[in-house]
Amino acid sequence: MEKVIINSMKKVFSDEMKDIEIEINNILGKYGVKTKKELKEKISNGEIDRKEAEEDLEKIELLEKNLNRIMECLREINVKSL
Repeated sequence: MEKVIINSMKKVFSDEMKDIEIEINNILGKYGVKTKKELKEKISNGEIDRKEAEEDLEKIELLEKNLNRIMECLREINVKSL
């Protein structure tokens, strides 16, 4: 039974990670960039409206924090399942 629960948790976390990654990529795609660094460069160069892009940058950073928390949980689950 424990193995079923662990596998279910892994699936939920993996699905959530995919959703977050898609959301991050959608935001980056809105500006025609592939990385947060590229977005910051375009903001610095004045190629992108600073106010709008900074709000999206904040959202990306929050999503990345959530992604890191989920990855940490997955690591803990993997260690406990050994």
